[in-house]
Amino acid sequence: MEGTVAVQLPQEVLDTILNKLHLEDDVQTLKQCALTARCLVQTAQRILFYEVWLDEGSLRHNPHFFLILVEDSPHLAKYVTELGLCIISPQWGNEYPLAYLLSRLQSLKRVLLRTYPDVAPLPISTLPGGTAIRSFTLIDASVTFAMFNWLAAHSGLQDLHFIRVRALDSDATLPSMASQAVSSYAPVQLRRFKIDMCALETTEALLQWATESGSPMRFDTLRELTVSHLTQQSFVYLLRILDMAKDSLSCLQLVGNIPRLSSIRFSTYRNLRRIIYGNSLNSPSKTMLKAWCIALKESREIKLESFVISLLHGLEGGWLQYHDYPWKELEDALISGGRCARLVLYIVHANSIGTNADTIRELFPQLHASDACDLVVQNPDRFYSESGLYWEYTPRSGERMVVQPFDDLFY
Repeated sequence: MEGTVAVQLPQEVLDTILNKLHLEDDVQTLKQCALTARCLVQTAQRILFYEVWLDEGSLRHNPHFFLILVEDSPHLAKYVTELGLCIISPQWGNEYPLAYLLSRLQSLKRVLLRTYPDVAPLPISTLPGGTAIRSFTLIDASVTFAMFNWLAAHSGLQDLHFIRVRALDSDATLPSMASQAVSSYAPVQLRRFKIDMCALETTEALLQWATESGSPMRFDTLRELTVSHLTQQSFVYLLRILDMAKDSLSCLQLVGNIPRLSSIRFSTYRNLRRIIYGNSLNSPSKTMLKAWCIALKESREIKLESFVISLLHGLEGGWLQYHDYPWKELEDALISGGRCARLVLYIVHANSIGTNADTIRELFPQLHASDACDLVVQNPDRFYSESGLYWEYTPRSGERMVVQPFDDLFY
């Protein structure tokens, strides 16, 4: 297509058509629309640049080319509200530091940063602050003083996720030094907070930083909390967060061995509706599952809607790995007090969904009869494993294929 053509349709109709192309991931047609008619350019550019994912290892999504594009066409930067950035080599970071990249994108609301090595040298004065960013996710990267200071400067931050991160600084001094630097900032009212698959000492340091007296983080409006692999001291910090989020928390995900689980008074969390135990790398131990059964049974006052368990392996083949688990006690706990909380089994590796569906029918007859037992299998066979799809089974609807279960609860 060359040149431009006149389009007579109302702008609302044109916007609807372009948004539908975006939902269908038809990027090529969107680009052609922007080149064909002037009235389509602004909407097409807004859709194309709303969400930007950059990967140093990708030619198509290379950060170098994106920065050149933004410098040549500065107006495109205002459309970028979500940024995903994957950087591996320190050379790129030194040439185009994170501060420079973020300073070009003043409309950012959601940032996902993965494996970025050049965080420590960034002085706080060069990092853009303010209230624009609402969600920040750090994956496989390093946490330093500069990062804590930068996060604390964003009083509008609502979602904060740390996944497989590392603490470069001394764990013993990291939280206290960070709090001294950020104590003058406005409170940050978090809505979602996740610390997942980190080393024990890193989890402890992050929890201490978030809960000590000088921290700007506030949890009285927290809705979703994920914490994995706790030490005894980490559990003390966790209790502080839970106490602050008592009236707002609706979803709690805990992973690994949870010391003194019985000391969490779930009955006091009036809005708690969903509990998740485990993730895609950790199956529940028999001891911990028994502890959960007791905790759930003693908290029959809460209006729990679902309890999610992640299993690394399926229940087929006699499910030897889980044969002596307290499944009956779990079912009794979920239906105690007149409630019927839904049980969701998330299985990472399984040979087939049919065999597992038959097994849960036997393990949880009361929940199955009430259509309150769901099964999601990530890898039922090689074909679906390679395509990234999942199978889901519910007693009422039977089997069906799904693309993205649980809203990315598991990484």
